[in-house]
Amino acid sequence: MKRALYLPLMLVSIIVLFLAGNHLTAQLFAGARLDLTQNGLYRLSPGSEEILDRLNEPVEWRFYYSRALAADYPAIRSYATRVREFLRGYEKRSGGRLLLIEIDPEPFSENEDTALATGLTPIPTDTGETIFFGLVARNSIDQEAVIALFDPEMEARLEYDLTRTIADIERTRTPRLAILTSLPISPDDGAPNRFVRELAGAYELDWIERDFDTLPEADVLLALHPGELSAAQAYLIDQFLVRGGRLILFLDPMAHMALRPGPDGLPPLDAQRGSSFGPMLANWGVNWDENVVAMDRALGLEVQIVEADGRPRMRTYPLWFALPAAQLNREDRATSALDLGVNFGSPGALFFTPGTGVELVPLLSTSPEGALLDADIAAGSPSPDQLLRDYERAPEPLVLGGRLQGRFTTAFPDGPPADGGFFNPADHRDTAERDGEVVLIADADWLDDTFYVRADPVGGELIVADNLNLAMNLIDAAFGDEALVRLRSRTPSDRPMLRVESLRAEAEDRYFETQQRLEVQIADAEAELERLQGTGGTSALFGGDATVRNEALALRAQISDARRQLRDVERDFREDIDALDASLQFWTIGVPPALVIFGALLGSLVRRRRRGA
Repeated sequence: MKRALYLPLMLVSIIVLFLAGNHLTAQLFAGARLDLTQNGLYRLSPGSEEILDRLNEPVEWRFYYSRALAADYPAIRSYATRVREFLRGYEKRSGGRLLLIEIDPEPFSENEDTALATGLTPIPTDTGETIFFGLVARNSIDQEAVIALFDPEMEARLEYDLTRTIADIERTRTPRLAILTSLPISPDDGAPNRFVRELAGAYELDWIERDFDTLPEADVLLALHPGELSAAQAYLIDQFLVRGGRLILFLDPMAHMALRPGPDGLPPLDAQRGSSFGPMLANWGVNWDENVVAMDRALGLEVQIVEADGRPRMRTYPLWFALPAAQLNREDRATSALDLGVNFGSPGALFFTPGTGVELVPLLSTSPEGALLDADIAAGSPSPDQLLRDYERAPEPLVLGGRLQGRFTTAFPDGPPADGGFFNPADHRDTAERDGEVVLIADADWLDDTFYVRADPVGGELIVADNLNLAMNLIDAAFGDEALVRLRSRTPSDRPMLRVESLRAEAEDRYFETQQRLEVQIADAEAELERLQGTGGTSALFGGDATVRNEALALRAQISDARRQLRDVERDFREDIDALDASLQFWTIGVPPALVIFGALLGSLVRRRRRGA
């Protein structure tokens, strides 16, 4: 063979081998995945595998995706590849019990009519056509579960939503959740938030009227900032628990949602700032004071504060704070793997007295810097400086939420209340037949969208905290589906830049003390100058009494000097942050390419020396 043909043949052989190897690999390892992320975010969780193993009859997944129309939209096309890979991973893991069918609903086709009939959400395009990107799960008896739209913004929930379709059609009936609340969040109030919509998609909801005299036959009762209970209503809930019912209780000493203005610009007439729960809390050993709120200066969320000079600045606010993963119970099934943190706003605190037959397992706690504050003071929206000026941290971290476990006894040892209801004394129970459970969280506002959803002009709504995940974990656990709890806890999430946040916090702490001292100095000097002006000192500046004039001039000089120092402090703070950003850019953007270039030059030099030798 001629030497001139060696190179072309070699190139052709390499291309053929590459294509053949690629095709063979795709056939043999189509469902294989290697996940090297820290928490295994991209492989099926044990919860998904458990639910797949529970399948005793085949399930069909119909994946509707308008492939041709979506080709012009890179974001949808890229996410569709991610979804398709995940679906195939499920199919392979199921061992044949899960059948995946991909359907391209072309315009004006029968498949498009079917997609619309099953409830899939069409995405309008610039050309007037629609893209379908959803899934319909169906079992052998035609039970269906639908994901109307795979939203790229909700990629973190992808595995949960897929596994949920299997769990939903596996159930013989939809679980029933009874909800008792004084907050305007029910469909009748016209203001269901994201949490309520999530509940409606997962459970059959029974909304309890505030003047109820009976409880529905529900599996779990959710009491969310309930109004004041009559003796008869408290007795109904007491007996529900003693008879084996599951109770989830969210109380709040400062419920901002309850006081939110309505369409008329005023809060509801029956709005209650704080909530309690009759005699049952004390009977369980829980000491609850609805006149006290908790705060944490170490975990405060950043809010924009207008300073005395009229300039806005971001400051941490102790009454609104975020509990990081370190403040969550890492052994409890509902909180063990949440990693975005949970945001709270003016929550209460739980104190527990043992000896009641039940124990309190803390789920959520403040840092050692947690403190208590009178709810009336908190209601006045004090500034960060006011909160920090008289800050006295509690002797130990404050418990914000926990799980009460044990053999519950009635809070009505003398039987049903004499008035307010028609009860048969023979039906009364003093003690539960088996151990029960109550979940208690000392806040209600944490379920408001504003505490965990951020509006982004580019990315849309972003989930920035695990509030919704935790709430649904607790409810899923109350219904007994451990697999879904473990699954939701493994939700993928953005990785925060902990080192950057730590350095930023250190810089802010370093300058805060100096800033606070200067601001107090300025305020005192301005108050003294105003006093002098009130006694005629203003005219003295231009020819009045020499003593008063000199004192006023000295105060003005003092104020000017303090303001200059304050500007210097703020400038130094900004320079430190800018230096931090520049350092990070140098090490993350500049150094890696430089190392690659250096390695290439070094390799080239070594090769030249070898050739010269």
